[in-house]
Amino acid sequence: PLYELDDYEADDIMGALAVQAEAKGIETILITSDLDILQLISPLTKIYILKTGLSNIELYSPESFKAKYQLNVDQFLDLKALKGDASDNIPGVPGIGEKTAIDLLKNFNTLDEIYENLGLIKDSTRKKLEAGKELAYLSKKIGMIWVDAPIKLNLKEVDGSHVKPKAVLDVLQKLEFRNLIRQLPDVMQIEIDKHTTSQPLSIKPGENVIIDTDKKLDSLGLKESGNLFVYSRSAGKHGTNPQLLMLSSEVKTTYCIDLTKVDREKVRLYLDKSHFQFIGYDVKATLKLLLGLGCTDLPPVKHDILLGVFLLNSLRREKTLTELAQTELGYGGSPLDNLDNEELCARAPEIIAIIARLYEKQAKEIRDDPKLLSVAQTIDWPIIGVLARMEYQGILLNTNYLKKFHSQIIGTISDLEQQIYGHANREFNISSPAQLAETLFGEKYLALSPKGIKKGKTGYSTAATELDKLRGIHPIIDLITQYRELTKLNNTYVEALPRLVDDNSRLHTTFNLTVAQTGRLSSTDPNLQNIPVRTDLGKRIRTSFEAGKGNSLISADYSQFELRIAAYLSDDKDLIEQFNKDIDVHAITASQIYNCSLEDVTKTMRRDAKVVNFGIMYGVSAHGLVAQTDMTYEQAQNFIKRYFEVRPKLKIYIDSVKEKALKDGYVETLFGRRRPTPDVKSSNFILRESAIRAAVNMPFQGSAADIIKMAMIQ
Repeated sequence: PLYELDDYEADDIMGALAVQAEAKGIETILITSDLDILQLISPLTKIYILKTGLSNIELYSPESFKAKYQLNVDQFLDLKALKGDASDNIPGVPGIGEKTAIDLLKNFNTLDEIYENLGLIKDSTRKKLEAGKELAYLSKKIGMIWVDAPIKLNLKEVDGSHVKPKAVLDVLQKLEFRNLIRQLPDVMQIEIDKHTTSQPLSIKPGENVIIDTDKKLDSLGLKESGNLFVYSRSAGKHGTNPQLLMLSSEVKTTYCIDLTKVDREKVRLYLDKSHFQFIGYDVKATLKLLLGLGCTDLPPVKHDILLGVFLLNSLRREKTLTELAQTELGYGGSPLDNLDNEELCARAPEIIAIIARLYEKQAKEIRDDPKLLSVAQTIDWPIIGVLARMEYQGILLNTNYLKKFHSQIIGTISDLEQQIYGHANREFNISSPAQLAETLFGEKYLALSPKGIKKGKTGYSTAATELDKLRGIHPIIDLITQYRELTKLNNTYVEALPRLVDDNSRLHTTFNLTVAQTGRLSSTDPNLQNIPVRTDLGKRIRTSFEAGKGNSLISADYSQFELRIAAYLSDDKDLIEQFNKDIDVHAITASQIYNCSLEDVTKTMRRDAKVVNFGIMYGVSAHGLVAQTDMTYEQAQNFIKRYFEVRPKLKIYIDSVKEKALKDGYVETLFGRRRPTPDVKSSNFILRESAIRAAVNMPFQGSAADIIKMAMIQ
């Protein structure tokens, strides 16, 4: 049951129930992340404190409490009264920390006794206690858990054995909590196969023909054209060290080729002369395996299960073959992921049968939406082969250049360290936020004023945004900024990238098609879409990327791409005309908003217009505009209002996107790629506003991503 009472916090209700349970001799465990609850510890009441989610839990009993604090449980509230708790806005006595508070309570037992014996306490501590007496008793009152909440412990009401397993399962399946389903306690267990929310589809594995000799390879009984269901495994990344290749044209028979035991050249020749269309799960991995075998012509992709599920619902998080089989087909077999080669080969017909059934189901759902079918056939399936070749090929990295650069950058970092130590008059770990905060704000060191600096549990923040507030106050701030930039460049790129190259000094990334919900490509391991470019040092890192012998690197960019798409989607004739005449669109926008001639537009005016021109597609608010410009909040509000007066068509279009997100539950790109928008109806304001911004952005960024993919294919 869910309990809530006006004027009582959750901890008060938990405390009231725990006290009533203890009176009946019932053992109780309270689970929370709020340390206030420790005052309720007793022989029958234990506390689980969640330190970092469910991965780091600390159990408190009377014995473990005493071991940690060297105090009895009944002294905890007095400890809190003295030392305070910033996370709960409990002030405590200013200047009294945990160690001093514990020492005081060891000597005088209670808060009252401490104040009755102030004459026995050393001067420096006594003065703090005298000055903070009122705060100490206020803190004790604030920190106290009120166990008199008007609620009665009803054991029948909280008895979990009366749960309805079918109802639990239905909810967990609806919310896609697949891992939780597998971890249900005995009282909630139920045969999942009999109670899936969708009708299970039959999975009938065919015959398994294992090809592990060249003789067996000669008798491979596949047609040489048509649909081919595929699944593969490579031991290395990007198709290197190929292990297994499963092939099946009609599901009745699956051929599992053990590539560690047969002549791979024969496999290559067979595939190169065939005319198949591939259907599989993560077909990109199989195409890279083919490239690893030496195949020159990659077969077209007819359908990819992994990309198909993303195309149908880009918000879906769990996309492994096992999860899709369970949720889409009602499959109740053991997991298909992380199998060793022998087991994978033995289960090849089962895997192919699941891929075939998922293909049937997804293909029908995609065919039911002509726009989605067009996106799949003209963008998503063809791009797989393009990316497979890019990932397999990799990009040449001049590691010798980076080694020399590394020596230079280490020297500069060392110089900066010495300058920082000189200003601080101490050596310390500059990368440690605690030590840096102590150096900047501590009375023993620089004692800079922390006015306006955010303060957390561990002290004053030293985040870049906070240090920016101190710029110009002391030369150490600029040195720290330079030190951070250099160490990040060194650790992330200069040192890291050379360790990731292959034997030919080529760097291979993975381009993800199913991560960014707009359909935009992302790059991981390493991220090659994030190599710095704005600073001189960033440009030097880019210099290390080279074209192979006889080749050239080409850099191509769409100018103001998403703004052009916005002009087209909103049918803003004025904006379209500006682009067609190649006018400086940010300058003309500034002149329209400020109602002045083009000649009178200043750099600041143009910059403000540029921020809004691009930011409007990301749902920029007045707060966002203030953060990026020198405007006040009122000026930013007026600027956005005036912007939409100048661009009424864009305002109408953005409003129509919001309306579609609310009414239809999704938005789409120019070509029909969809993004579901369930959170636009959320009761949580922050979640709802974030979902609306994402919905507005999708047609612009998603259309841009689609066009780039089409260009790559062409």
